[in-house]
Amino acid sequence: MLLPVLVLFIDVAEAIVIVAPSNFMLNGKLMLSMRDHQSEARTLPAFLGGTVVGAAIGTLLLPILPDRSLRIVLVVAIVLFLINRLRPGSADLSESQSRRLAAPVGVVAGGFQGAAGISGPIVSPWFLSVGIGRDAYIFSIATVFALSGLVQIVVLAAQGLFTMTLFLLSVALIPMSYLIFPLGKTLRERVSLEAFERIVLVLLGCSAISLVVKLL
Repeated sequence: MLLPVLVLFIDVAEAIVIVAPSNFMLNGKLMLSMRDHQSEARTLPAFLGGTVVGAAIGTLLLPILPDRSLRIVLVVAIVLFLINRLRPGSADLSESQSRRLAAPVGVVAGGFQGAAGISGPIVSPWFLSVGIGRDAYIFSIATVFALSGLVQIVVLAAQGLFTMTLFLLSVALIPMSYLIFPLGKTLRERVSLEAFERIVLVLLGCSAISLVVKLL
């Protein structure tokens, strides 16, 4: 959620560098808190393998791609996410389809994460479509985001993109992410899933509109 807001004020590449460490920490904590459901996470190992490859490739391309192109990719990613969340639910994938497509879809998701800092438009619909429970779904997407985020951080550091200023800003966000974690847990318990999702969709929609206006 923070990335679409930051890119309204700074370059996409800089925003990705700033939020990468806190995203990794937050998703890593969420993954550990839900690890009892890892046995229910269908297709996760194959999907993760593809995600690692895609995240490395996407992050390597990050300094090369023009900022305008990255903004366009980010808008497209947000719009895809909104479309997938607002459309009527589709049937779950069969076991053979899930097994065959998990790694390729993971590559695409990792590529989006590395190059645009967002992979929710691919990750979320995928794990919704494989027919797993809510807790296994949360564990799966948190694991994907944590692992792809770790790959992203390593590649960004190797490329020398963590300037001192960006590094300090990224470190400052880490304790904030830990403060948000119990808030997210409370919201999941007290706010209905439908109401919480509507809030997130509205915020993402506003961010996409703002990005489009800035591109014009």
